[in-house]
Amino acid sequence: MARPLTFSVGIPTYNQAEYLEATILSLLNQTRPPDEIVISDHFSTDHTPDIIAKYEGKVRGVKPPVGSNVGAQWDFTISCLSGDWITLFSSDDIAYPNFVDGLVRGASRREDAVLVRAGWENIDKDGKVLNKQYLMSVKAATLPPDTLLEQRHGPKASFAAFAVHRKTLADSGGYHLGMESFGDWPMFAQLAPYGSFIYVNELISGYRVGHDGDKFRKRLGMWIRDEQRMFYEVFPLAAQRAGMTDTAWIAQSSRDNFLRYLRSAQDKLSAEERANVIPLFESWAAKTGSENLLLDFAEGRPLPRPVRTLLTQGKNLVRPLAQRVLGALQRR
Repeated sequence: MARPLTFSVGIPTYNQAEYLEATILSLLNQTRPPDEIVISDHFSTDHTPDIIAKYEGKVRGVKPPVGSNVGAQWDFTISCLSGDWITLFSSDDIAYPNFVDGLVRGASRREDAVLVRAGWENIDKDGKVLNKQYLMSVKAATLPPDTLLEQRHGPKASFAAFAVHRKTLADSGGYHLGMESFGDWPMFAQLAPYGSFIYVNELISGYRVGHDGDKFRKRLGMWIRDEQRMFYEVFPLAAQRAGMTDTAWIAQSSRDNFLRYLRSAQDKLSAEERANVIPLFESWAAKTGSENLLLDFAEGRPLPRPVRTLLTQGKNLVRPLAQRVLGALQRR
């Protein structure tokens, strides 16, 4: 008889004490408890350390090296976990009682599974449910190279509803240390050549949104640099490992995302702000052959609307109804 899978939860945190206790309690209130909960506190200056101390014996507190960026913080947290399967969970999110059980059941479906993903609910700062998010476009089991191709424009899973096979992540080279802001996307792409991605069609968590300011303005520079790391470091290596000979999709996806970011900057930023961010885009524009688009942006001319944006807008019109119908069917 096979040994039951062990499951670890890592929580990287910094100054989120107002939410952390609720996150801990949600993970302690599981139908199938995690085998360990490790909280990696990046030297918080609020009362985060007091909360971790309060639950000593139920959670383990650790501290990453001083000055760790998101990549180093995530890598350190992962290194502290011992389970067969692991997840990283935000210190402001809520794990529903079926969180661990759902992910463990998914991990047990196939011997070649390397990632499990599930549905979640977006919640506001007070925990009110804003909408439900089932991954309606993914299969119950996705195999390479589709595991990689489906990630080409962004992460096809939520940071609040995933788990990965720890040994496979280590065998793939461990967490990408160069990322400044992106966490889950490089990890998913890196794992894609190694096995199947399993989808559990349940809502297992509450993902808190809209409570931490204007991320676009605060993180645009980091996001642009991380996008380039994805398309010129992570994806080429993953495609090579997957044995893919046709990699034109990488360059096309990079162009698509460049235009999407540039268009978002045009829509969201003032004229003065747009002038200040032009240097951030210059390297990416050169790599994608999109200097003309950057010039149009700089001179205030309208930019073409990405085809993916149009498709997404169409999907967004019907998605809420489809999500509600699927949710009703799940409850039957």
